[in-house]
Amino acid sequence: MTVELDRRHVQLEPFIAAVESSGLDPKTVRSLVGARSWSKAVRERELGLNTQAAAENALSAAVHSVLAESDMHPKLKTTWAFQGPAGDLETTEKRIAGAVRVYNDNAYRLSLARTTFPSKLVAKALKVPDPEPFVEHAASAGEQSDNMPAQLA
Repeated sequence: MTVELDRRHVQLEPFIAAVESSGLDPKTVRSLVGARSWSKAVRERELGLNTQAAAENALSAAVHSVLAESDMHPKLKTTWAFQGPAGDLETTEKRIAGAVRVYNDNAYRLSLARTTFPSKLVAKALKVPDPEPFVEHAASAGEQSDNMPAQLA
């Protein structure tokens, strides 16, 4: 999952450059840039899995918002400077979604193994912590976080 998230941050540079010169709604572009900045800051500060999930979800939403808006501009559909980075980013978004599903499935299985016999004894002896799923909590979805930029709220 980390590899795909890193890949997305690299792919965002040419995508944002193409978006800024595309004539799309400046508010949508600002949301994308703000979400990328927030995601990057959360990762650099290692603020925890729930905060990282919220930041990454906001970034995915901003990317999808720009892609949806770009579908309404026929000129962009024929511009390789936009379609190349957009296609790469769409593929990476799908890979991230798959990686998150795999991570969450494994976290669920580990959590289940921690509570069933005989693995429960081994987990207790080794002090295996309960894994955190990579999801945004409902409280952070509806409220503005102190770590979240105001333009994303």
